Amino acid sequence: MSDGFKPASEETIEVGKEFRSMRKVFLKIILISIIPLVVMAIAVVVLENIYFRNIITEEIKGELRTSAYGVREIYDLSSPGDYEEGEDKEIYKGNRKVSGFLYTTSEELKKSGIVFSFFYGNTRIDTTVVDINGNNMSGTKLDNEIYRRLFETGEEQFCEAAELGGRLYYGYYVPFRNSDGEVAAIFFAGRLQNEVFSGAEDYTYTILWTVLVVLVIGIIVALLCTIYIVGFLFRHFKEERETDIRNLAGKNQLEFMTLVDREVRDPVDNITVLSDRILEQETSPDIREKILGIKEAGNSMLTSFRSIREYSMLESGSIEDNTDEYDITRLVETSCKRVQPGIERKHLEFGVHFDENMPAFLKGDYVKIREILDNLLENAVKYTYEGRVDLDISYRKITAQKIDVTFEVTDTGSGIRKEDAEKLFYSIGKVGENKNVGIKGTGLGLLICKKLVNLLDGRISVESEIGKGSTFRFTVPQDIAGGRTVGEYVYNDN
Repeated sequence: MSDGFKPASEETIEVGKEFRSMRKVFLKIILISIIPLVVMAIAVVVLENIYFRNIITEEIKGELRTSAYGVREIYDLSSPGDYEEGEDKEIYKGNRKVSGFLYTTSEELKKSGIVFSFFYGNTRIDTTVVDINGNNMSGTKLDNEIYRRLFETGEEQFCEAAELGGRLYYGYYVPFRNSDGEVAAIFFAGRLQNEVFSGAEDYTYTILWTVLVVLVIGIIVALLCTIYIVGFLFRHFKEERETDIRNLAGKNQLEFMTLVDREVRDPVDNITVLSDRILEQETSPDIREKILGIKEAGNSMLTSFRSIREYSMLESGSIEDNTDEYDITRLVETSCKRVQPGIERKHLEFGVHFDENMPAFLKGDYVKIREILDNLLENAVKYTYEGRVDLDISYRKITAQKIDVTFEVTDTGSGIRKEDAEKLFYSIGKVGENKNVGIKGTGLGLLICKKLVNLLDGRISVESEIGKGSTFRFTVPQDIAGGRTVGEYVYNDN
C-alpha cells in the first residue's frame, strides 16, 4: 500500500526543478519576443535609408538632366552650326563666339543651386564650378573615363560621385555631336553631395528617431504581453501542479479508505448477521435492546467509513455515475431497513408516505439518491430520542417524461438553531456542539449530501425549531421509466 504514496520531500524537489525549468522557458520567451523587434527596427532603418537614397538619387538625376539640357538649349539658341575652335583659340558655334558665355550668366545660374560647365572636347571652357580654394575651374580636363564613354557612345551620362576641385558632385553630362558625328561639346550640371544629403540626413534622423520610439514602445508592449503570458502560464502551471498534488493525495486517501472499508466491512457484517440470528431466537426485551444496540453500532461504524470514503471520492472527483432504471419503493425500503435497529431500540414511531399517483419506476443515479437518503434517515434516528421519524416522498411533473422527486425526512428531535442551520451543509462536525450538547449533529453526512445533490442538479434545505424537531428536504430531477404508479403504499418493517 505504501508504494502508492510519494514522500513530501520528493514532491518539493520535483516542484522546485519544474519551477527552475519554467524560469528558463520564460527567459527564452522574453528574448524571443524582443530580438525580432530589434532586428526588425534595424532592418527598417537600413532599408528606409537605402530607399530614401534611391529616391533622392532619382530626383537629383531628373533635375540635373533637365538643367543640363537647359544649358545646352541656351547655347543652341545662341547660333546655328557646329562647335569649332577659332584661330584666336576661342570656341565658336557657327559664327558666334561662345567662350565665356556661361561665365557671364553664372550669377543668374548660381541662384538655382546647380553648378554648370561647358566642355569643348575634354577641356572645360566655361564653368560656374569653383575649387575648394574658390578658384574658377575653367581649363581643367574632364575625367578620362567619363570622356571616353561620352565620346564613344555619344549618350548622356549620370555620375553619382563626380570629383571636381576636391568636392564630390552628383553630375549629369549631355554631349553634342557636330555635323560630322563627332562629340564636340559636353554640357554638365551638378549638385554638391553634401548639400543634397544635408536635408536627407535630417530626414534619416527623423526616421531613426521614429523607429526608435516605435521600437521602445514595441519592446514595452512585448514585455507587458510577455509578462502577462508568463504570469498566465505560471499561474496555470501552479494551479495544474496543485491540482495534480491534490488529486494524488485524494487518490492515495481514497485507496487507503477503500482498503480500510474492505477490511472492516467483513467483521462488522459478521456481527450484524450474528445479531440478526440472536434477535430471531431471543424474546427477552432487555437482551433484544442490547443486541439491537450492537447491530446499530456496527451499522454506524460502516456508515462512518462509507461517509469518509464517499467524501474522499467527491474531493478527488473520482465518483462514478450510476444512472439506471430503478423501483423507488425498493430504494426507500433499503434505506429504511438500515435505520430499523435504531428505531426499534429507541422505541420510535416510523412512517413512510408516498404520493399515490407517483410513478414507481424511475431512471436516474439511484446510488447517489440512496446515499443522501441514508444520511438523512440515520441523522434523524440518531438525534431523535423520543417521538417519531417520518419520510414523505412526493413529486412534481416537469414534462411528460420528467419529474422532480422530493424526499422529506421529519423528526421530533432536539432541533437546530436558525444561525446554525445555515452552516449545516458547509461544515464538518456538529454545529453549535460546544454551546449545546443536545443540538442535532450533522458530521460529515450533510456535507456529502450537499455535494451529491449538486451533482444531481438538485437542491437541499432544512427547516428546524429548537425543542420541536427538524425537516430535511431534498429534490432531484428524474426520468420516468414506466407507467405504473406507487398506489397505496404500506411500509413493512420486517
